[in-house]
Amino acid sequence: MATCDDRSPLPVVVAVIMDDQGRCLITRRPQDVHQGGRWEFPGGKREPGESRDQALTRELAEELGITPLSHEPLICLTHDYPDLQVHLDVVRVTDFQGTPQGLEGQPLKWVPVQALDARNFPKANRPIIRALSLPDRYLITPDHWDPEQLRVHLECSLGDPAVSLVQLRAPQLDAGAYAALAEDALALCRRQGVRLMLNADPALARDLGADGVHLNHQRLCDWRGRPSGLASDFLVAASVHDEVSMTQARQAGCDFVVVSPVAPTRTHPGAAPLGWTRFASLADQAACPVYALGGMTPEDIPRARAHGGQGVAGIRGVWPACSSD
Repeated sequence: MATCDDRSPLPVVVAVIMDDQGRCLITRRPQDVHQGGRWEFPGGKREPGESRDQALTRELAEELGITPLSHEPLICLTHDYPDLQVHLDVVRVTDFQGTPQGLEGQPLKWVPVQALDARNFPKANRPIIRALSLPDRYLITPDHWDPEQLRVHLECSLGDPAVSLVQLRAPQLDAGAYAALAEDALALCRRQGVRLMLNADPALARDLGADGVHLNHQRLCDWRGRPSGLASDFLVAASVHDEVSMTQARQAGCDFVVVSPVAPTRTHPGAAPLGWTRFASLADQAACPVYALGGMTPEDIPRARAHGGQGVAGIRGVWPACSSD
C-alpha cells in the first residue's frame, strides 16, 4: 500500500511462538530503539534476497537460540507510523527446537493469548493479537431461515466445538422482530461461550450486550466511530468487496473484515467472483484479519490462510451438517 511520500515499507518477519499450554512468547524492546520499551513478538527485518522462512530461521537463531520446526501463516499487514512504514509477515510457530533465551539481553515472557491485550505493544502488533483471538471460521445466518428455524439450527450448531463466532444476519425481519431474535440468540450463544455479532444498528448491539457489530455497506459508509459505552472487547467488523470499501474499513478501525465473493455462490449468483489473487491483494491492504466469503467450506481454510486470510466465512457451506438444508 503506497503512502503519500511513496516510502517502501520495511519488510519484517514476525513469529508468534506457541508453547504446549497455548501461551505466546513475547519479548521487550530496548529503550533506545523505535517503539522502545514495548512488548513485541520476536522477529526482525528481512534482508535483501531472503525468503520469509530464511529470515524467520535467522532471526529466531539470533534473538532466541531456537530453530522453528513447524509454522503456518497467521496474518500479513502494513502499518504506518509517523516516522516509519512496516510490512509484517506474521507466522504462528507451533514447534521449535531449543530453549528460548534472550540472546540480545531482552526480557522474555510466556503469556496466555487472552492476556496479551493488557500488555503495552506497538500499534502494528495489535492486529496480530486480534488474529490470535479469532477462529478460522465465521458463521453467518442465512436470509431464508425464519426466526423459529434459526433458533433450532443455531442451538444445534452451537454444540460443535468449531463454532465460536456467529453473525446474526436477518434483513428480512423488521427492527422489532430482529431485536427479539437477537435476544434469544444471545442467550443461546452465552450458554455455549460463543461470540455473537449483530448485523444491525451498532446502538442495538451495544444495548443488548452483543459481542460486536457487523457493518454492511451502508453502515460502513455511515460509520462515525465507536458508540460510547462499548466494552473494550466489543468487535467491529465490516463487509468488503473492493479497494474503496477496504479503505473505509481501515479508516473505521475494524477488528476484522469479510471479503466477498471470492468464489461463485448461490447467495449472489449474478456477482462476479473476485478469485484468490484479488482476495490476496485486498487482504494485503487490510490492517486487520480477513475472512474469505462466497462459495467457502471448511476445506478452503488452508487456501484462505495461504492467501493472507484468517479463514473462511459462510452462509451455507461453513455451518455444521445439522444446519444445512
